[in-house]
Amino acid sequence: MKSIEASIMTVTEAYVKQLTEEAEGVKRQQRIARGCIAAGDVDRNLRALGRHIAGCARKGKSVHVPAMCVSEWGHVLRALELTRAMA
Repeated sequence: MKSIEASIMTVTEAYVKQLTEEAEGVKRQQRIARGCIAAGDVDRNLRALGRHIAGCARKGKSVHVPAMCVSEWGHVLRALELTRAMA
């Protein structure tokens, strides 16, 4: 039988210093806080899509959500909020 010697491996000080220097150079993305979209400002078509999604969710059906840009997605989410608030 071979005897295996147990040892604890530790990180060298130079490696830790290198990691902290790399972490300082990383630029974090800032989140832009935007205001709420007023109920009257929501696009009619996107509001209808929000009502459709809410109705399908209530019935337990799946829904195909088309690709859209971020501003359109915000309108759909606001329409969903309004639909759920009314129900």
